[in-house]
Amino acid sequence: MKCCCMKWCMKCRPRMFRHAGEQSRRHLCSQLCVKPFPVGGMQLALSSAMGRPLRQHPPGTYHLITSRCHQARFFLRPDAQTNRAVLEWLARAQERWPGVMVFAICVMSNHVHLLVRDSNGELADWACYLLGNLARAINRIRDRSGVVFGRRYSAEPILDHEALRDRLVYVVTNPVQAGLCGRGRDWPGVSLWSAGGDIERHRVSVGVGRGEGADPGCVVVHPLPECSAGEVSRDIAETERRLRLERVRAGTGVLGLARVRAQDWRARPRDPKRSSRPPCHTTDRKLRSSFLESFRTFVAAFRAASAELRSGALDITFPPWSYPPGRPIVRVLPA
Repeated sequence: MKCCCMKWCMKCRPRMFRHAGEQSRRHLCSQLCVKPFPVGGMQLALSSAMGRPLRQHPPGTYHLITSRCHQARFFLRPDAQTNRAVLEWLARAQERWPGVMVFAICVMSNHVHLLVRDSNGELADWACYLLGNLARAINRIRDRSGVVFGRRYSAEPILDHEALRDRLVYVVTNPVQAGLCGRGRDWPGVSLWSAGGDIERHRVSVGVGRGEGADPGCVVVHPLPECSAGEVSRDIAETERRLRLERVRAGTGVLGLARVRAQDWRARPRDPKRSSRPPCHTTDRKLRSSFLESFRTFVAAFRAASAELRSGALDITFPPWSYPPGRPIVRVLPA
């Protein structure tokens, strides 16, 4: 029987309960039955049907997380309810997984950026909890059902401090780069970073609007290590000035906050941004080359283990900090 999303194929059925539990049918069939395919010269995914890159989230890594709304629609358009939902579920996620440190967040109308550090290899659980609960909250606010985030979030590793500072400036100035406002601090949506150079705690009431008591919560934003707040502030101001001069030369202005708030949340941009996902962020070519070589080794090891899994073997070792199909993340216990 041929694999499809509605029926179990004969190849998947014998191993379904041993390996996958309650994995979705489409995901299981694609993981077990579809051959790997190359992307950009590297084997990045197990399935041509899914097209998702393999993930490896070792502890201590900085990541730029991006999650985009389905069809680029303005589900996250800034308003009081949306901002409260974002802060509430971010506070709840931080309370459950304090090892995931947040350095910056900017919630645009149709996507969200987060700059984080995963201290304990818990990034996937943290992001799944945050984005899943935020999606349900947005559906309640918009009185709708269905998909909010169109695909799995991307988590791009950041390898050096120069790239880390550059990505923080990118996150904070995202509304300015999109031509929505003149300064990042004017954005009416959730936009946080440690401008004072110290740990910032933003109080938020959790449990509001869901029949629960309004328990006090706290969103914690950490300062960048080895980077002064003054240097980051100067980079932000310089980026905003450069973007303003580019608009003057082009004879264009910003959309304006009143028009942003007046947008229909069902609408979407006429020409949504489409860009390739970088494998990592770094200002050092050697670091980039080293990362790509290490990732190729990781993918080769994952493919070998996956081939054994498809052959029916049970005692299989996947690479550390990987996500085997139907299994939890492969953790490495401290010595």
